[in-house]
Amino acid sequence: MIKEILHRLTMRAAHFAGKEAASLPCWDPMKTLLAAIDLSPITPKVIEGAASLALALGAKLILLHVEEPPAAYVPVGAAMDVITAPLPMDPPDVGALKKALEHLAAPLRARNIRVETIGVVSIPIDEILDQAKATGADILLLGSHGHGALYHLFSGSVVTSVLKKAEIPVTVIPVHGQ
Repeated sequence: MIKEILHRLTMRAAHFAGKEAASLPCWDPMKTLLAAIDLSPITPKVIEGAASLALALGAKLILLHVEEPPAAYVPVGAAMDVITAPLPMDPPDVGALKKALEHLAAPLRARNIRVETIGVVSIPIDEILDQAKATGADILLLGSHGHGALYHLFSGSVVTSVLKKAEIPVTVIPVHGQ
């Protein structure tokens, strides 16, 4: 179905441009898809959408998970001059993260999808955009949790920030109501 949609879009663009579809500069096949996943309950739906697109395009799929570094928290009591030392926080286990990503990639490889995995500890928005450049991704794939406006007012949204800053196409895979 995705191939059919891409074919129709290409033919329509060629018609309006008065050219053959193969000569259109915008019709370079997408060879590398970067799917940023957060290992939340929506992850399987995002991966399935990304896998379907990778199969249809014959593209390589890169699964990226960016674990946020622990934030330093300094509690301030009633007296402003008394600050306690922050509790030591264990850094994220990158080995376990990479193992989880490989576990998600195994079924995709069984379906003959070329898959790479990247697991890092960093700031998600910046790292997603940096990895898109570093890997030569042709498109970014993200899932949306569908939080409301009030949630985004206080916490922001990775999807919204990536959409504003991305230099390549971004596809948001809907995961609700399915």
